Amino acid sequence: MSSQATGTAMTAMTAMTAMTAMTAMSGSTAMTAMTAMSGNAAAAGNYDATTAAGLLFARDGIVGQWAGATLNPTERSLNEPANLEDWSQMVRTMVVLQDLLTNSGVAFGTEGCTPEVSFYHFSRSSDTTAMADTFKIKAQRLAAFTRPGHDQFVAQLELVRDYADLRADRLPEILSQAGYPVPYMTAIADLHPGRKQFTHELLGITQVFATHIVLATKQALACHRPDAFSPQVQPVIPTPGHGTLPSGHATEAFAMAVVLSRLIEIERGQGAPDDLYVDQLMRQAARIAINRTVAGVHFPADSMAGAMLGLVIGQYLVARATGAGCLYPVQFDGTKVVTSPEAEDGPSVTVDFKTENYLREHADPLVRAPEHDGIVTNMDSPIPASPMLVSAPLKFLWDKSVLEWKKR
Repeated sequence: MSSQATGTAMTAMTAMTAMTAMTAMSGSTAMTAMTAMSGNAAAAGNYDATTAAGLLFARDGIVGQWAGATLNPTERSLNEPANLEDWSQMVRTMVVLQDLLTNSGVAFGTEGCTPEVSFYHFSRSSDTTAMADTFKIKAQRLAAFTRPGHDQFVAQLELVRDYADLRADRLPEILSQAGYPVPYMTAIADLHPGRKQFTHELLGITQVFATHIVLATKQALACHRPDAFSPQVQPVIPTPGHGTLPSGHATEAFAMAVVLSRLIEIERGQGAPDDLYVDQLMRQAARIAINRTVAGVHFPADSMAGAMLGLVIGQYLVARATGAGCLYPVQFDGTKVVTSPEAEDGPSVTVDFKTENYLREHADPLVRAPEHDGIVTNMDSPIPASPMLVSAPLKFLWDKSVLEWKKR
């Protein structure tokens, strides 16, 4: 074989090796992202044809004379959360998500000059014997969004351009965070799946529930991505096929940070989790959000809106699991992401996303979404949590997760 042919073959082998490595990485990422939705139990529930045929012959060889019902399984109670322990991980996930989504949602309000899109909790009648058409439902608004205008997005585009200078440094993070960034939270908290099975399920549900809410919000707000404003943005990853605001990655990461912080609080047996733990989780969530701007697929305003929604969702899930604390409704006003100049002839200033706003030194993100330059502000009165707010399936999973942390 000539040296040129050898070189070509080696290049091909190298390319194949790289593709194999990338495929393995992509597979691992996908497994991490889908853990909550599928679970390892799926592998045990699917047999190849050879195994199925072997089981057929094995049974014929050993079953003997039919003896009828020789076991006496205990009859399960109806609609009992404890039954969830008997189901597969995927089924538990679906049951918990259905219960959460039945009592929450996103609505578009057309009143006023600046229509709002809001995330609501729906309180239903506690009379479980009532017919569906007699339910009394009270809507409690937890987060509201007013989208930026065209000029505000154009001004924010300059920040997207500036963040592009970080792409070479951040590319490994950007690529590996394309799915659900569980490993980045695992690096901070002890989340080994062998010891934290239910915690992983809880985090998976947190992310998927956040995805449902944020996608419905994106649909209603219908904001263009940065590359719609300039062909020079050229994102380093594919532009997602949905609107830009709020950032889904920011929403999911901050929601996870709140849930994890509350579990750590229980494990440490304190009135509040260690500030360094909270700050590290919030810094990681903020960095995940910023990386999406570095990649060229989000504006900083998207991260502000996403962080606000994520913190609210995290607090909401903890309240629905425990029935304790308060919910603090907040609002995002996208028309203020560009501030007017102090002098009439001065330039306008576009507001950047600030990590420090979410650190314990400056705010308590476990209690409420911190105010952000008049863009994120408090709205309405706090809503006290109560046993009426509790989702029984979510509480089951929360209690199981708490036991995993208490065993440390």
